[in-house]
Amino acid sequence: TALKESGIPREELFITTKVWNDAQKGGRSAVRESFEKSLALLDCDFIDLFLVHWPVPGHHVDTYKELEQIQKEGRCRSIGISNYSEVDYMELEAAGLNVIPAVNQMEVSPTMYRPETIKFFTDKGIAVSASKALHRGASLEKAPIVDIARKHSVTPAQVMLRWGLQKGLAIATKTSSSERMKENRKLLTFTLDKDDIALLDGITTEEDIFNRAELEKTRKSSM
Repeated sequence: TALKESGIPREELFITTKVWNDAQKGGRSAVRESFEKSLALLDCDFIDLFLVHWPVPGHHVDTYKELEQIQKEGRCRSIGISNYSEVDYMELEAAGLNVIPAVNQMEVSPTMYRPETIKFFTDKGIAVSASKALHRGASLEKAPIVDIARKHSVTPAQVMLRWGLQKGLAIATKTSSSERMKENRKLLTFTLDKDDIALLDGITTEEDIFNRAELEKTRKSSM
């Protein structure tokens, strides 16, 4: 496999995968089967972080319980959640948790900044991982981001990612370009000042947050 052909020792890699929604609907045995399939496809003996991809209504609690069991067996080092709202997590919490999720992976960027939701999870000791940290590139031409990038002689993408780092988030980006990968890692040569942060924090509107919440409700209701 590509992992083995890379020649990088397994202990130097951090591998994350998820339980997909269809598997959740099949119950705990299907969740287990999904995990086994991931191990086989990755050709490795354990997973570093195993996530519930979405809180599928009526199923996500049992899914998480199976993740707890898999971790107990030592087959994944950490478990977590994705796309959970405060209400979703309280449902999980009410069912009784043996293991606090290591992370909640959710959309966070200057164009989708939900500080209250982030605080809810971090106050519970759950790290927040920012998926779509570049908003799929859709925000790279917004004036505040472009102006701040010019000020620091960096790219708009680097501004967005640096903002996430200074917010204490774990940043998740995706690209097939090796040059973009290198660019995305060069974030420690500059610091955003308080004025930069204030401008970036102000991009997201209450309407944006409301629309995102409604979109998530629609997605969950169709699962």
